[in-house]
Amino acid sequence: MTKKANKQAIIGIIRMKPVWGSEEDAEKELHYYHVTDALNRKWQTIGLNVSDAIQVFEHGNDDNWTRIIEPAPYNPNLSINELINMLNISPEAWRIRNDMQIILNTVERRNEYVNRIVNVNRESRFLLLHQMKDEYLQHDQLTDEHFMQLYAVNPVEALSMYFLQPIDIITYWEWSAAGGTCVKAIQYKREEPSLSFIQAIERTEDEARGIASGF
Repeated sequence: MTKKANKQAIIGIIRMKPVWGSEEDAEKELHYYHVTDALNRKWQTIGLNVSDAIQVFEHGNDDNWTRIIEPAPYNPNLSINELINMLNISPEAWRIRNDMQIILNTVERRNEYVNRIVNVNRESRFLLLHQMKDEYLQHDQLTDEHFMQLYAVNPVEALSMYFLQPIDIITYWEWSAAGGTCVKAIQYKREEPSLSFIQAIERTEDEARGIASGF
């Protein structure tokens, strides 16, 4: 069986004009098809019939016969659960579900994800999500003031949003026990925006050991 490059669900398909006519047999006549996917984007593809057009669509974007011709409209009410359902991410895929909830934590980011993804499959969902995470860490982090306000109320949630990764209470205790504070987190992220929380804990532990050793 051919591996599907585009596993995006289809919610509508319409046959359009012929690509070119066939004088021999009308059944061999290729038509353009317009496909509406579950993200509410419109694609153009081709096929001899509906089934054939769906198979061509599932081969994925080729910038020629199969391509997006209308992006999804901006959805001001797009929730993370709605996006997960649109992408048909199973409950068993809890890691990417958790990552999406933390990384795509605003409606603007969720709409950006819809706008930027092309073929929908497990690999493309993961790669785009973590590409966007890297971009946000480099160019669109929480402000120092907002982070400190969140940290004062709920440090676990604040650190999760600041590092854009799931952080649990046990990991937070490790951070706190090593001498981690919101000020240290801000300092580390200024120096290395893509620093992971585990790396931040290790750095804090190294600094604590250095102080204890008299360095």
